[in-house]
Amino acid sequence: MNPNVFIKDIEERIIETNPSQIFVRAVSALLMAFAIIMIFNLLQLLLGRTLKKKLSAQRNFILRKGIKYTGVVMALLFVFRSMGIDTSAILGAAGIVGIVLGFAAQTTVASCISGFFLLSEKPFKVGDAIQVDTLMGVVMSVDLLSVKLRTFDNLFVRIPNETIIKANLITLTRYAIRRLDLSFSVAYKTNLEQARDVLMDIATKNTYVLDNPAPLFRVDKFDERGIGIIMSLWFDKNFVLETKTSVLMDIKRRFDEERIELTYQKVDIGMVPAQLSEKSFGGVTEFDSNMDDAVRGVCNGRQ
Repeated sequence: MNPNVFIKDIEERIIETNPSQIFVRAVSALLMAFAIIMIFNLLQLLLGRTLKKKLSAQRNFILRKGIKYTGVVMALLFVFRSMGIDTSAILGAAGIVGIVLGFAAQTTVASCISGFFLLSEKPFKVGDAIQVDTLMGVVMSVDLLSVKLRTFDNLFVRIPNETIIKANLITLTRYAIRRLDLSFSVAYKTNLEQARDVLMDIATKNTYVLDNPAPLFRVDKFDERGIGIIMSLWFDKNFVLETKTSVLMDIKRRFDEERIELTYQKVDIGMVPAQLSEKSFGGVTEFDSNMDDAVRGVCNGRQ
């Protein structure tokens, strides 16, 4: 229906109808609309509680929102029909507006569609710790447009669903246990059997480290720092910081007791003798003075 015809139809009905009748119809329609909305709100609460254990938190949330908005739409349609207004033109206009808004808000539409993919795929749930590129935090909510995170330093982060679909997503708490890989280097003079026994003893006595799967010791490489060692430990996902901190403290204490040297990157600086000869500086003839004079001469030559 043409919108002009729709508006003209409303004007004619207002003129033909008694004002008191219009008031009564309007009040009745509003009361019925209020009743419809209340019924749908009650329905979404009942379904939300009934399906709480069967559905994930995000699916439960989407279901409740869908029921609520359906009730609002039905209430509006009931009001229009009670007033004798043809709703076909409204629905047609809403379709056109929807198409225009779809082109104007492509990012929002893409995030909304991505939200449905996240709900169906279920890569994480509310309460999981996830990492999206460089961002890391606990999921607070999963909505149609975005995912809300609380970072470990207590910041609120909103990530569009489209970004999550395109990014490399890591769910840190997907499984009950996790593995901690500790990499460090020891000196070449170290007895590797002794280092292995000390590390395995540390893992066995640590209350956070699991016995099954068993800890794993392996030699990784030989480089300028020393002998590279990797110690892999399994632990409960809820004790990440406790496990890493306690194990590192135990390693430092036991290595000091057993005189096992932890190595690090070193830079060796060679000192030039005080007396320099012509052989040391081929470009300087009969140069036989102290280092300060040599350096001063070179600097003056560059100026």
